[in-house]
Amino acid sequence: MYKYLLLLIFFILTSVGLGQDSLFTSISGDTLTIHHEQTERNCGAEFTYDVDLTDNLITITEVDTGAMAFCMCFFDLSVSLTDLNPGTYQIDVWSDDLGNDPIFHGSLDVNFGVLGLISQEESECLATRDDTSFIELLVSGNSLNLFWNTPLLNCGLEPTWMGWLTNDTFHVTMQDSGLPADCVCPFELSASFGSFHSGTYTLDFWNGEYGYPQFHIAARRDGPVIAGGYQSPCYNPTSNANPGIALLPDAPWIDVKCYPNPFNSQISIAYEIQNPEELEILIYDITGSFITCLRSRSWIEEGKHIATWSGIGQQGESLGSGVYLLAFRGYSNTTVNRLILLN
Repeated sequence: MYKYLLLLIFFILTSVGLGQDSLFTSISGDTLTIHHEQTERNCGAEFTYDVDLTDNLITITEVDTGAMAFCMCFFDLSVSLTDLNPGTYQIDVWSDDLGNDPIFHGSLDVNFGVLGLISQEESECLATRDDTSFIELLVSGNSLNLFWNTPLLNCGLEPTWMGWLTNDTFHVTMQDSGLPADCVCPFELSASFGSFHSGTYTLDFWNGEYGYPQFHIAARRDGPVIAGGYQSPCYNPTSNANPGIALLPDAPWIDVKCYPNPFNSQISIAYEIQNPEELEILIYDITGSFITCLRSRSWIEEGKHIATWSGIGQQGESLGSGVYLLAFRGYSNTTVNRLILLN
C-alpha cells in the first residue's frame, strides 16, 4: 500500500509543469493580466477563476465547471485583475479540473504598478489660446492625470514627460525634444502617471509657476478584483474521439474540501465517506517525506466528518511556509490533496 501511495505522490510531483504550458503576464494601466497558454485540458472544459491574495502571494485557480469528455485538447486562458496595490508579487497558477486533484502549473514574479508615465497626449499647434495658462489635476484610482492648458511653446513641440517621487513630493518635468522653430504657439497637453500608494502628495511642476497643488490617492481595496477572463476555443485535440459525447466521472470514494487554502494558523478538512472504510489521514511534505498523522488507521462510518491541522509536525514543531500533501488512505483507495501553508 505504501508503494502505491509513493507512486501516486510521485505522479503528482512529476505532473507539475508537464506539457507545453506557457505562463506570462502583461500590464495595461491599472490592469494586470495573467496568461496561461497551450494548457492541455478536457475538451469539454468551461473555466471560471478563483483569485486569492495573501500578503504578496496571488493564487490563481482555474476551475473547470464543464462536463468531462472523451478527449483532450489545448486552450489559451487569461484572467485580468484590477484594484491591486503597487508592489512586487509572486503569482501561483493552479487548476482544479473535474475529477482530478488540483495541479500546480508554475509561479511568476511581477513588479506591478511601478511609478512612471502611463500615457500622454498633446494637441496640434492651436490658433488661439486663453488669456492665461493653467493646470488641472484629476485622480483616477491610483493614477494622476495632469492637464496643461494652452502654454506657449515651440511650434515644433515633441514633449517627453518624466515623473519621480521625493518623499511625498511628486516632481514632473516636460522636455521638448522637437526641432527648434521660429515661432511659438499654444498647446493643450496631458500626461498620466501611476501607480501611487495611498496618501497625500504635493506636485512640483514647471518650477512652481502654477503653485504647489496637492492631490490625494485614496486607499485601495483589499482586492484584487477580477476584471475579466478569456478562454480560447479548444484546439489541437490529442484524441480522435467525439468531443460532443460527455462522460461524468464515477462518484469518488471520498469527497474532500479544505478551507481556507492557503491557510495560516489552521485549516479545516471536511470529508465525506461514501461507504464504511478503514481510513487513515497523513501529511507529507512536497518531497514525499512523512510529516504527521491526523488519523490512525481505523474503521469509520459513511457520512460527513471533519479534521483540522495547524501546521504542526509529528514532534509538535511549527512548520514553515510551503506546499504539503494531505493523503487519505483507505483499504483499497488513496486520495491526495495539496495544502498551502503561509506563515
